Parts: sequence; structure tokens; C-alpha cells
Amino acid sequence: MTTSGERAIPARLHGPWDSRSLDHEVFVELDSDALRISPTPETPAGISLTLAEMRGAFVLDDALMLSLGNGSTVTVSGSPHLDGLRNRLEAAVCAFPAQLLSLRGFGSERSAPGSDHDQWFDALLAARRLAEESRTIETQRRAFDATRLSRHAKLTRESWAAARFADAADQRALEAELEELAAPYSAALRQLEHAALRLRQAPAELQFEAWRRWAKFVHCAFSAADEVWMLSVPVLADSRGAKGSMWRRILRRH
Repeated sequence: MTTSGERAIPARLHGPWDSRSLDHEVFVELDSDALRISPTPETPAGISLTLAEMRGAFVLDDALMLSLGNGSTVTVSGSPHLDGLRNRLEAAVCAFPAQLLSLRGFGSERSAPGSDHDQWFDALLAARRLAEESRTIETQRRAFDATRLSRHAKLTRESWAAARFADAADQRALEAELEELAAPYSAALRQLEHAALRLRQAPAELQFEAWRRWAKFVHCAFSAADEVWMLSVPVLADSRGAKGSMWRRILRRH
């Protein structure tokens, strides 16, 4: 069954494959895990190019160039549907992965979910929703803008401090402590920013490979945000506020 519900596309396949040089009329069909290539629509696929091995795909001079993990490039030509096939390939290869399954603090009773919890994760969850609905790498990359996520984290810390203290000095003290605790998330966002730049600059033949590396840094950002939230809960729940800061620092060191 194809991912788009379309029938197999008649085309011509050429390029190196398994120590031979291909040049055949074929039918190309995109499944959930591979690009199936067969001599006729009724026969089983003679060649299966798995999505996991594809490093990139782009249309050049009316031909779809498929960059594979073994370093070779296979070309599909002779069809007016190659742009659409390339777009469907991108959507299939770069389907946004789940991010919340491995998180310990998100939504758990132990992490004291509530308005503070929801505020902390709000920007990441909004970015995740947009990325999950997206069918393009560029939309996903833009959804996880590291500058915007960093600004949201800073404004959230300021909001927490303002809600707990009327005195400006106390607010600044709590903000400073929360900022220190947030160091893992801040570092993860800097790494995500660098990965996003590499993704934007990646050549077309390596774009899928660059996306896979970028997606790993997105997961690291979720994990870091989860870790920071768990560290922040005791501080936010401490009725001593800034006065308990010294003891919290001593306990963290031990």
C-alpha cells in the first residue's frame, strides 16, 4: 500500500546498483518504509530502497536523484510526477518522531504538574504540534527556533519569580537560581541552533541525513527541559523562597 494512495509511477531507472549498471523501464511505488521498484505493477519489487538508507532526494533536469547510504546515486526519470514523489519521500523519511515517551517529569504526579508545569513546556509542545503536522523539513526546522524557545524559558522564569515575590531583589535572586538550574536546557538549545544551521546549509543530496542528526538534538532539548523542570520543582515549591537558596545549593552539591 502506498503512502499517498496513488498507483505505481511508470518511469526509467538508471544508475549503479549491486555491482551493476541499471537502465530499465520500471514502476516506482512509495510504501511506508521503502521505495519499491518493479518491472511491472503486478510483479513483486525487484529493488527496494528503504527510507532509512536514503541520505537525500532532489529533482535535477527532470530527473529524481536518490542519494543512498552506500554513497551511490540512483536516478529516476521519464515521469511528470517526480516532484510530487520527491515531496512524498521527504514527508515519509522525515516524519517527526515522538518526543515525550522517555520523559520522566512531563505530566507525572511526581513532577507536580500544574500551571507552572504547563507554562514551562508550552513552547516545546507548540513546536512539536506544528512539526507533527508538517510535511516539510523546513517547517519542522522553523518550528523549533532555538532563539524563540530560549526567550520563552527566560520569560517563564521571570513570571515564576514575579508570581512569588513583590520585592524586585527577591525576584532577581530567584530568577538567578532558576537560570542556574536551567543550564542543561540552555546548552541543549545552543546545540539545537547549531544543528538547525547545519540542516539549513546541508546539500540536497545529504538533507535527509542532516535532518536525522537535527531530530536527535530536538530530542535532547526535550530531555533537557524535562530534567530542568524536575530540578526546578523543589525551588518553586519551597515556601522559604530566596531565603532557602543557600541550603538548596548545599543539598545539590551533595
